[in-house]
Amino acid sequence: MRNTFIKKISQYAKKNKNVYLLTADLGFRSFEPFQKEFPDRFINVGVAENNLVGLAAGMALSGKKVYVYSILPFLVFKSYEQIRNLICHNSLDVTLVGGGGGFSYAEQGISHNTTEDISILRALPNLTLFNPGTKIETENAMHFSYTTGGPSMLRLGKAPLLEIESIDNRLNKKNYLRPNLLIKGKKITIFTTGNILENVIKSAEILKVKGVNFSLYSVNCIKPVDVNYIKRIMKTKLLVTVEEGSEIGGLGSLISDLISLNKNKYSLKKIALTDKVHSEIGSQEYLRDINKLSPNKIASSIIKFYKSYGN
Repeated sequence: MRNTFIKKISQYAKKNKNVYLLTADLGFRSFEPFQKEFPDRFINVGVAENNLVGLAAGMALSGKKVYVYSILPFLVFKSYEQIRNLICHNSLDVTLVGGGGGFSYAEQGISHNTTEDISILRALPNLTLFNPGTKIETENAMHFSYTTGGPSMLRLGKAPLLEIESIDNRLNKKNYLRPNLLIKGKKITIFTTGNILENVIKSAEILKVKGVNFSLYSVNCIKPVDVNYIKRIMKTKLLVTVEEGSEIGGLGSLISDLISLNKNKYSLKKIALTDKVHSEIGSQEYLRDINKLSPNKIASSIIKFYKSYGN
């Protein structure tokens, strides 16, 4: 995902002299081509995340189009006050790009597990929040941030091994804010977000073998959302959300809010990280598995839900 980001920003920098890339001592083995081609528009502030966001705000106020990169735990948790007060409250044209969503850096320990970021970022005014699950969704999010302006955040994970095409991936402004339809079915509507999508796609193969008929949507943009569109596509009684983030304040909460006035019409199953300190250390695959986010366990949860509440 990071390589997709740097490819797109390099394209923008070639045609717009106001495009700048800022980082806090990160991006090695990826940002060197940009630094070489645009040495005056690449700034490494060192290990100083608060200053990173402050500098980006000042540059945006002077008419620059600024992209800020760091890994998510450093960018979001260390600089939340600066993002809130400087970027969002002043609605500045700054795109924040955070690498390492969920358990991407699991082997680095608990400080690098980024599981609460979406929950707190959704509360910030004026912020457009993207959580792409594929390279195409990353490109679309970058295009939206470049052409639209204003505060935005891209939550990047590891790129999936296989590129997953949307059934309807038309490139227009509205569609960037709409979930991408990946599989069309009739019995269950599954919503997922971020690069856990790869595990959901694998679980989908299991569901098909078990005869579970479902639709699958990838929610690239978490905020804002096209509320009326999402309500139109919730055509099944059974709804499932899958995310590599907290069960509080994330995608599951978003869908829950939308159905709150129609509780008798829908049954919702949230598959997410429970409200606890995730202190285990291991690979991303291992932490996903013990938190019921492996393909087999996602499929098992959905099948159990289907048997309990389905027709």
